[in-house]
Amino acid sequence: MVETEFVVRCSGRMDYVRAVFGAAIMGGIFTWVNQTYPLPLELLYSLVAILTVISIVAAFIRAKIQYIDVDDEGITMHRGLFNKKTTYVPYERVTNVQVHRSFWERLFMLGMLQIDTAGTNQKEIVMYNIPSHYLDKLAKSVHSHIGGS
Repeated sequence: MVETEFVVRCSGRMDYVRAVFGAAIMGGIFTWVNQTYPLPLELLYSLVAILTVISIVAAFIRAKIQYIDVDDEGITMHRGLFNKKTTYVPYERVTNVQVHRSFWERLFMLGMLQIDTAGTNQKEIVMYNIPSHYLDKLAKSVHSHIGGS
């Protein structure tokens, strides 16, 4: 049985910020529209607050159910709450490892990982919102196993 070297989980930081920023924008729009057309602001603000909380909880759950196991033989990506999907990629099949960090991802110290394999046209593993320190550790580990084989 192969022991896991480390586990990488995605972060919900970007989704949390999007939810709060969206709530602030909606609140501002409702306040601005209320100057011309009277609206039930208490009801609308309550609706925005409920939607924001639901978005934050969904982002938290999504961040906790998607993770990558790294061991000596390969990488395993797990995702899904009700419909679970597991993708295993042995190091021998890895042809390319890509790390992307947009401006916003760098601002929140996050990044995206894509792993290509031999024999397919699509990315075998794609994971967003990985904290930068785990992303660097994961990329170094994959490159060391590829270079060592």
